[in-house]
Amino acid sequence: MASTPVGTRMRRRHRLFRNRIDPLLLILDLIALLAISVTVNIDDGAWPVAFGLVGAAITALVLELAGFYRPRLTLSALDDMPRLAGWSLITSGVLFAVGRQGVSHAKVALYATIVFGALLLVRVAYYAMVRRRRRASSQHRLRAAIVGGGVVAVELIESTLEQPELGVDVVLAVSDDPMPELSGTGVPIEAGVTEIRKLAIANDLDAVIVSFSSFPDSRLVGPLRECDELNCEIFLVPRLFEMVSLSWEMDRIHTISLIRMRRGALRTWSWKAKRVFDVVVVAIGLLLLSPILAATATAVYLSDPSAPIIFRQKRIGRGGRLFDVLKFRSMRPIEAGVSDAEWQPSQEDRIGRVGRVIRKTSLDELPQLWNVLRGDMSLVGPRPERPHFVEQFETSIPSYRDRHRVGVGLTGWAAIHGLRGDTSIEDRALYDNFYIENWSVWLDVKILIRTVGSVLRGTGG
Repeated sequence: MASTPVGTRMRRRHRLFRNRIDPLLLILDLIALLAISVTVNIDDGAWPVAFGLVGAAITALVLELAGFYRPRLTLSALDDMPRLAGWSLITSGVLFAVGRQGVSHAKVALYATIVFGALLLVRVAYYAMVRRRRRASSQHRLRAAIVGGGVVAVELIESTLEQPELGVDVVLAVSDDPMPELSGTGVPIEAGVTEIRKLAIANDLDAVIVSFSSFPDSRLVGPLRECDELNCEIFLVPRLFEMVSLSWEMDRIHTISLIRMRRGALRTWSWKAKRVFDVVVVAIGLLLLSPILAATATAVYLSDPSAPIIFRQKRIGRGGRLFDVLKFRSMRPIEAGVSDAEWQPSQEDRIGRVGRVIRKTSLDELPQLWNVLRGDMSLVGPRPERPHFVEQFETSIPSYRDRHRVGVGLTGWAAIHGLRGDTSIEDRALYDNFYIENWSVWLDVKILIRTVGSVLRGTGG
């Protein structure tokens, strides 16, 4: 394999970090907040340095969660002002309410004003510097591709040429039916709208901007999802963008609104913490549930001493990886080849009294906690399926393959909505992909709470 030039490796490493957070802006904010903590004494008493340090860290964390450090194309300190003022007041109020009780509201408001003023000045200076650097050198601009060959695509290209301070160099237009005006922009045009991932890699793209074309939008969903793990931002021009109000989560090029694809799964620090959460919860769960695990194993053994207690079956995990899912045996064993290709087993012939109970209460799923601990699965994610059926479903349902972008789970968004067993596979794929697109820590927590409720009500199996 050919080695990657050092310069390219360093650029990609920088981009990988920059896509998630703007480190320099974060550092500047921390410096400003720390300077305030050691120079401003609001309550005229002993002002603990620790309080200032903790306050600075918490304020920066809140701003990060609120999206203030997400890199943007259009930079404006005035656009940030209302939200920055609100969060400065909220964080200052909470800090004093918890750590410095007794300080008057007027002094808290004064402190919040100082914090807000410092953060605003940082942005005025920093944004001016970034815009100047973008205008001065292409090294500080994103390499972008425009998907679409219509009037809006042309407007986007012309706007980036007229405003280099946006930090975008359009190096490629992707269209299977380009308008003549697109050729007039001088940007190279390539066909292959469904090959976005390959084009992004081949052209070392930092961003893909999806505009309009005669190509059906539905056929772009899969190719765009294939880019989830690339260090490449994806922006969508919304339909009727002329009537779309710009929110803080959106960006813009000139007057054209852009929706940044969230892609929170796999690309945020909170997603990486998901694995830590899984390990901690499962380790505690295995310890607390050990009596139930032992009792269930004993009941399964006594129901048929000649059969294994644990049932193993091949399932497909993230990226098509094969692994053995573990369950307490709830049915009479048959040949593995038959079991792997049998969609709904005949309960009358194979499921005994113990099997019915543990399937109804979902106790048969408990050994999968070990799968989670091993890293085969997560607590929450799309439910894993057998290879025989995955092959069938991926052929007949276009979005089914997309659900394997993330790790499979013990429970999931589709499962808590009753989509398990003999239910619509197309609906399962829709729900699983909805989970991936809208993933958040709270969504996982909500799914776990509803799963516990289902188990307690005995609506599993």
